[in-house]
Amino acid sequence: MFRLASILMLCGCASLAAASDPVRLNTDIFPPYQVKEGDQLGGSSVTALSCIFKALAQPYEIRVLPWERAIHEVSQGRADGFFSATRTRRANEFAQLSAPLALEKWYWYSNNPEHPLEPRRTSDPQLKIGGIRGSNQVAWLEKQGVEVNTLVGNTRQLLQLLERGRIDAFLADQRTLRIELTPLPLGLRPRHQHFQQYTNLGVYFADDFLHRHPSFLSRFNDEVFHCIPEMATLTAEERERIQVLHQQLFADWPGKPEIIEAVLEQNRRHQQLDVTRIIQLDQQWIAETSQHERPLINSVLAHPLSHWLTDQQIRHNGLITEVMVTDYLGLNVAVSEITTDYWQGDEAKFTESFFASNTTPFMGPLEYDQSTQGFQVHVSSQIIDPISGKVVGVLVIGLDIELALRMNGISGEL
Repeated sequence: MFRLASILMLCGCASLAAASDPVRLNTDIFPPYQVKEGDQLGGSSVTALSCIFKALAQPYEIRVLPWERAIHEVSQGRADGFFSATRTRRANEFAQLSAPLALEKWYWYSNNPEHPLEPRRTSDPQLKIGGIRGSNQVAWLEKQGVEVNTLVGNTRQLLQLLERGRIDAFLADQRTLRIELTPLPLGLRPRHQHFQQYTNLGVYFADDFLHRHPSFLSRFNDEVFHCIPEMATLTAEERERIQVLHQQLFADWPGKPEIIEAVLEQNRRHQQLDVTRIIQLDQQWIAETSQHERPLINSVLAHPLSHWLTDQQIRHNGLITEVMVTDYLGLNVAVSEITTDYWQGDEAKFTESFFASNTTPFMGPLEYDQSTQGFQVHVSSQIIDPISGKVVGVLVIGLDIELALRMNGISGEL
């Protein structure tokens, strides 16, 4: 075991920081989120925490312990939190999870081309599942009622058991596994991988600590999104599969008469708007999101097309995170739920589609949605007037990335 203690203070905040007790955090080594770099602790989550605590002018310390002990000490009040952790029923009993410091892609790894959680395989008494003792994956499997037959201490042991046929499959983070595989013989590489889910990793802060510092978690979460500009990206294969799913489910939406007519009608009303007025309307919308009286927002929500979009979002059972239809200026015509702003015209989800030289839908980056605590991607399509042939607006559909990839059943060789 080794110990890293950091006291980080911003200029002008020395007296505040000096009066604060360090936040005591526990962790274990899980590359690339926590890694041992000589006698120091590094990794993406550690770097993010350094940034966050510096912004908060808050001293902190990190101890590296076996994962089970790291969690147990927080439950017993001997530490204030542990990381990097996914949401578990066990930890929820004594702690609260922060906004995500990292995003994992969980895949099943096996030498069998079939997905281990297919119903006919899950009920197979001969199916042997392995896992790392105390890991996030094992906690999730137990919550799902999936028996983990063999528990080991590290990923290399899982790979060896799989190669020898002692287990049939195991669940692991893709990035972590690839790092572990780099120095190992090719023979230990699993022959197949099957996507399971995206999983957020954050810091679990003890309820007792948060009771003593009631504003801490909200301040911590506010800094997360300044310190982690980009958490993850979609692979080329994943983007292609999302495009296929979008084509299958939503390709005809931009051509629906009710959408085209609603856009054309608003375009006629907005012909005289200038940039100054657009910005005023956008500021009005943003202000109304926190007010009781919301004339601009309510006028959009009351549009018949908004009711149709909301119905469609509900019917797709969580796949759609939000839908918006804009006019030629990028202003909302109809929405499935209240958006953060009224004007989309300064954002890539509008401009990259509206000004494109072809009708191929534009897919934006992977984004974290704080309201749903999940990840989404926006796919934007041109709305074209069938008479003039001109682009008159944009349809933007937000998709829950985890559900979308599950529907497309990502799998293949490692």
